[in-house]
Amino acid sequence: MKCSDCESKLDRYVDRELNNTEALQVQLHLEGCPDCMDHYDFESKVKRLVKHSCECDTPPAFREKLRQLLS
Repeated sequence: MKCSDCESKLDRYVDRELNNTEALQVQLHLEGCPDCMDHYDFESKVKRLVKHSCECDTPPAFREKLRQLLS
């Protein structure tokens, strides 16, 4: 798998929306590619942060918390 193919599937991989074959291909690529693994780590952390923040904060507090965490 090429990095560009992996990157195009990362959103769906993080959200567990890929079929088993695609998920395995992405996982194997991530295990051998530090750059894509960094991209995956960042994307999954942002998604967890957004999910957590949306569950417990009002929009203004969410924006401020997100700003602080990303700076």
